[in-house]
Amino acid sequence: MPNDFHKAHILLADDSKYIRRFITREIEEQGYTSDAFTNGQELLDYLHNNNKGDIIILDNHMPVKDGITTLKELKNDSKLKNLPVLFLSATTDKEQVVKALELGADDYIAKPFNNDEFIARIRVHLRIDILKKQLYDKNRMLEKMNKEIEAEKVKTDRLLFNTLPRKIVEDLKKYGKTEPETFKDVTVFLSDIVSFTKLSASIEPVVLINELNEMFTEFDNIMESNQCERIKTIGDAYLAVCGMPEKNPEHAKNLINAAIDIVNYLKERNKTAKIPWFIRIGIHTGNVVGGIVGITKYIYDIFGDTINTTARMESNSEPMKINISETTYNIVSENYKFIAREPIEAKGKGLMNMYFVEF
Repeated sequence: MPNDFHKAHILLADDSKYIRRFITREIEEQGYTSDAFTNGQELLDYLHNNNKGDIIILDNHMPVKDGITTLKELKNDSKLKNLPVLFLSATTDKEQVVKALELGADDYIAKPFNNDEFIARIRVHLRIDILKKQLYDKNRMLEKMNKEIEAEKVKTDRLLFNTLPRKIVEDLKKYGKTEPETFKDVTVFLSDIVSFTKLSASIEPVVLINELNEMFTEFDNIMESNQCERIKTIGDAYLAVCGMPEKNPEHAKNLINAAIDIVNYLKERNKTAKIPWFIRIGIHTGNVVGGIVGITKYIYDIFGDTINTTARMESNSEPMKINISETTYNIVSENYKFIAREPIEAKGKGLMNMYFVEF
């Protein structure tokens, strides 16, 4: 008879010398290996000594430890509970058969048994056991893959949240798209490093990038702590907003507070830094259009005249000062001290009233 499981090792516990000899001969003729025991305790001792088996044939009526008691101990042992157990029983022991099956026996074989049926049942349970092990291995593999996928998802989400505003990421994940939107009452921040082009020509590229990375990382932290959102950096320029994509009634105050924190951070940093950096800051409030630009490489950007006016505030600011527009001033005039400046001719805007924030 063809044998697909010739490496299987079968364990038999039966107090009948005749039964042990008969079953051992039958299973070894099929190419299996075997070990036989006179009672359940011998079987358990064998297994507890780290010996292996692929299936157990267990008689009920045995001295020292009977089949039911042995079965209970097998199923209560975390290392042994998954071993397939075929319960041997006389046809009159119906109650014992039911009890054995309820305790976790996989099948029972009634005495006297047909040889072909006996071998067929062993084959079936060996096949089931192999399938269970294969399923277990595949489940473990799937669990590992799911953990890896989840880890990658966390990385992707972190990257998205670092690149795009949270609300935009949530819209993309939920709807697969996000529509451009006009936002009212948004305050915009733009900073630029003083004499950056001249300074950068004398600094090693790696050093320069590290310097910008250190500064802009702290800018990001400051913006986040003030409920503001960095939109992008362009070279040495840093663009941020408050009041979009989620409304914030304190948009102007939050962004001015962030600007003050950034200037104070740079002042403190410059005390010990090898390369001191100085920035100009411009702030303006108005309506802003925001949306995703690009198909294969997403970038969330903002548009509108408010951005242009903010740029005029920045270009007409001074080193380490915060220059705000009259519109923003009217919103926060009672919250800070200001220095009113003489009206300044702004490119494309004409004369504009501007104010330095005192802090």
